[in-house]
Amino acid sequence: MEKHTSRNGISLRAYRGDAMTLLAFDVDQSITDDFVGFTIHVKAGNKIDHYLFNRLSFNDTILQQNNITKWQAISSLYSPFQKFWWLHVPSTNHNIDEPYYGRYTYTVTPRYLKNGKLLKPAAKLTVKVTIEVGPFRKKNFQLGFTRAFVSSQAYTAKFGNNPNDPDLVFDITAKSGPLPADAAEGVKDYTFGMQHKYLGWQARERVLEVLDETVNDPSLKLDVFAFDLDEPEVVKRLFILIQQNRLRVILDNSATHIKAGCFEQQFDQKVRKICTDTGIKVKDVLFRGKFQSLSHSKIFIQKKSNKAVKVLTGSTNFTTNGLYINANHVIIFDDPKVTQLYDDVFNKSFGSKLMKDFKNTEPALNDQNISLPGMPDMTIRFSPHTREVADKYFAAIADRIAGKDHGAKSDLLFAIMNDRSKSTILDAVKKQVKSDKIFTYGIVDTAGKDYGVSLYKPKSKRGIRVAGKGTSYILPPPFHDVAHIPGISVHHKFIVVDFKTENAVVYCGSSNLAYTPEQKNGDNLIEIRDKDIVTAFAIEAIRLVDHFHWRSKENVAKIKNKPMHLDDLTDPKNMWYTSYYDPRDMHCLERQLFSKQ
Repeated sequence: MEKHTSRNGISLRAYRGDAMTLLAFDVDQSITDDFVGFTIHVKAGNKIDHYLFNRLSFNDTILQQNNITKWQAISSLYSPFQKFWWLHVPSTNHNIDEPYYGRYTYTVTPRYLKNGKLLKPAAKLTVKVTIEVGPFRKKNFQLGFTRAFVSSQAYTAKFGNNPNDPDLVFDITAKSGPLPADAAEGVKDYTFGMQHKYLGWQARERVLEVLDETVNDPSLKLDVFAFDLDEPEVVKRLFILIQQNRLRVILDNSATHIKAGCFEQQFDQKVRKICTDTGIKVKDVLFRGKFQSLSHSKIFIQKKSNKAVKVLTGSTNFTTNGLYINANHVIIFDDPKVTQLYDDVFNKSFGSKLMKDFKNTEPALNDQNISLPGMPDMTIRFSPHTREVADKYFAAIADRIAGKDHGAKSDLLFAIMNDRSKSTILDAVKKQVKSDKIFTYGIVDTAGKDYGVSLYKPKSKRGIRVAGKGTSYILPPPFHDVAHIPGISVHHKFIVVDFKTENAVVYCGSSNLAYTPEQKNGDNLIEIRDKDIVTAFAIEAIRLVDHFHWRSKENVAKIKNKPMHLDDLTDPKNMWYTSYYDPRDMHCLERQLFSKQ
């Protein structure tokens, strides 16, 4: 969903994501003299009525000349955003425990600075748009992203570092750490649960909703594919279902998951004890196995009267890392045809011989094409595959990304954990990033000599590819230093192609999009051809790239030990907005793509 409005040379377009909104603005170039950025006001219900925060402000001279106090300077009313889009996530700085969902009205005004004086907002240049903000839901479909910002200004200000607990199941209401000195009066400590709720964001909500719905309805059962498994609230609910003989689990037993003392082994031992105490046969509830290499899916299949009624899948492992450190997504389907597909895959995998033979079964040999009323148009592929099957669809997806005639026409956005594996799909992504034919914007987890980061370069349309690792944790003022990320930061595996067109598509799920794993791992790769859903994934890619891009060591090195300020227009040869109107520049592509129809 998107909403648009314009007047007097100013335009505003709002795109709905998963509990977040992408706001794209534009200003006619004829009215850019003295232009110094955008002020954004938010109004929603009776709770929300404020200007969005901007952590960058003008230099002290400008602040003093305009009588702007330290506290006023964090408001975009006094410190306008100097870019042509902004991503708003409710509860980032306000109401973090109870975000408000509903109709939001965003008011955007271009601002002007003349002779050092910030001019008042001009009513004739102000534009407004109203759009629904909340968890992403369509009929028979839900989507959820983790927040994944343990290494961020907002998280560090609220919680500092993130401690780990050594137990498989622990009390999340226990104290995790002290709140900052300027926290609300009377609140001195924060709990694991507060951290988890903030970091797990919509993905955690969706996971716990499915589990609680199952636990609270005795007529429901659950089948689970798990790769990693240690999130305390997830595991606690799974143990309840096992005690009631309402759960079956396929838990990966590759090398890292059978080490003595690892969480998966602890889960295994606890299940066996429950079965001994209740008289349930272990072989009926728990299968430890892998396909040729890994059982890599992360899936819940909810069942009623032995029929699948709901499926949760995606890239999110059911772990503290998966939900609270990694950038991940979950998808929920409740269409009977789709849920039956996943039920068939589980039943064809619950046993060593079944796993060994799976790649020769119908779900693995054929594309599962879904075209049903109330469902997004999509194709689901279950691996492991034979080489012939993998060859065929890898070629088709690579052609859609970077093919000569069928490739991306306007944009490519992505978040991929690892793009170094052998894969024509990943090669196609790299090819597009290195070209300047379309707008490309993406992130992977690591960078390296073989294929390093690709940063913004003035007067070039070449795309941006940044890394979740290799970023700087020591930042210039006014930013505070942030915590190191303990492990993987970007665990997503999704690619968006042409989100602004009617042919928009996203490839997502648990698959690492690599050639050998698709022939050896149990995974599901979902191709969705629904513009609203594709847009939500595009916004997620933009959110992550924006968060990590400026913190790349290459970028931070340029401003090391040098406070960052908004441009005060004193250098006429280097205005902050010049690149956005240069057709040779990636910023111009960005402005036109986001703000135009």
